[in-house]
Amino acid sequence: MTQDQSSKPVRRLNTKGKIVAGLSLCFFIAGFIVLIHSLFFAKQPQNTYTFELGSDISEDPADYIDAGFFARHLAIADFSLVNKAKPGRYPMCVVYFGKVFSYDIVIRDTIVPEITLKEGPFYFLPGTKLEPSDFLESVKDADSLLNISFDTEFIEAGALSCREMREYSVRIMVEDSSGNTSVAVTDFLVDDAPVISGITDFYVSSGSDPDILRYVSAYDRLDGDLSDSLEITFETEEFPEKGEVGITYTVTDSCGFTTTAEGTAHFDSADSIQEMICERSISRSEYNIVGAYNAYDTGLFEEGDMAETLDGVMNSLVHLRIRKDDGSITVGSGYIAEITDTDIYVITNRHVVGNYKQADVYFTGGLCVPGASVVGCAEEYDVAVVKISKKLMPELSDASLNTVHIDMTYWEELDAEPVELAIEIVDEFGNIEHIRYGTLVKKLQTFPFFEPFIETEMALTLRAGDSGSAVFDPEGRLIAMAFAYSVAPERDWAVPLNEIVDAYKEITGRELYTY
Repeated sequence: MTQDQSSKPVRRLNTKGKIVAGLSLCFFIAGFIVLIHSLFFAKQPQNTYTFELGSDISEDPADYIDAGFFARHLAIADFSLVNKAKPGRYPMCVVYFGKVFSYDIVIRDTIVPEITLKEGPFYFLPGTKLEPSDFLESVKDADSLLNISFDTEFIEAGALSCREMREYSVRIMVEDSSGNTSVAVTDFLVDDAPVISGITDFYVSSGSDPDILRYVSAYDRLDGDLSDSLEITFETEEFPEKGEVGITYTVTDSCGFTTTAEGTAHFDSADSIQEMICERSISRSEYNIVGAYNAYDTGLFEEGDMAETLDGVMNSLVHLRIRKDDGSITVGSGYIAEITDTDIYVITNRHVVGNYKQADVYFTGGLCVPGASVVGCAEEYDVAVVKISKKLMPELSDASLNTVHIDMTYWEELDAEPVELAIEIVDEFGNIEHIRYGTLVKKLQTFPFFEPFIETEMALTLRAGDSGSAVFDPEGRLIAMAFAYSVAPERDWAVPLNEIVDAYKEITGRELYTY
């Protein structure tokens, strides 16, 4: 009895264990299945992915599927048809154990280009063809296909050619392939480069200070006078006694435009340079002359062509008018004997200026200087000197002035008669009034009318108004100065050249340069 009671519970326990074991196996199998699924499963969460152009587009297949651990590593993404550099819709797929997940990759560009302008202000020369790159420092955009251009609707016609010197505004447009557009607006100025004036070859006497800036100037339309900014460089630091030295002229305006020019300085003795002036191989109208005794000298003309000579000496002649107290006017002629840095000295007859202290001087350029100062008159010969301050004649250029050519060596040796002579009279408008031709009768002749009794006699048919005229020979030498004539018999008289030179020193205290 006892044995049978103890055996029944044992059988019940075995059945219950089998149930527990079975359930455990089921849970294990289920867990195993869940584990396998969690490691290997994959599904497609969406069909389309959108990215901004230029952003980081992942090619990791795990970013495009919901997948288990092993699926993340075993799946393969195919981006071969996707152009990440260009906006568009591209096909892409993820392959996993033969299963293909298909997607659309959309790359779009919604960000406008970023424009950075160069640091201004902007200056350009007339005629410059402008490009947007002249103004742009950089353009940043994810799209490499950019259209950069001027907005021609914003710019008035012809502005881009920069032909007119003025200020402009320009609008630059940058558009990417998606139509995103940025605009930058800036101003610019069209200006010309500075101009250097007065550059010719220099002829400099040895030992002279070649103050080049005295003769050369620089000007800019925007900045005005830039002469103080003009830089001059010589190719050598030491000037030779005789030889050539190159000169470089440089000036830069406020726009940064630089003008450079080249020139030459010829060094020689003062005597040699003056001889070149006398021979007319150099002149102030063609070159800058420094250190010559008289750079204004007309020099000698070819013998035999009196008409050409008279045309060449015209810039040394003046017309004089003296306003008398009674309102009447005395008219005469004169000629330029000396030009200094500050004054112009004119010689005429004493009887032309009389006792008056002022005279109106008319130059061949048409300029009148009223009230020029009468320096004085010679005691013996009919000679007077009038001085004109250059301050009174700023409109008249030095280049239009010359002094008469005085060759005392030639005059002292002159004894062969007849010598062809002529005078040229200019009016108050600077035009030729008349010319008289004739010959030299005698260089020093007894004058029978009044003291002094020695004058120069000519056959020139002088008339009223010819007083004070310079008498020239065919090569342009001053021979005498007309002052009187008689009718019966017809005789014409002039002040001898040596007396003119002496009277000038007597009146002014200055010595004329003579050859």
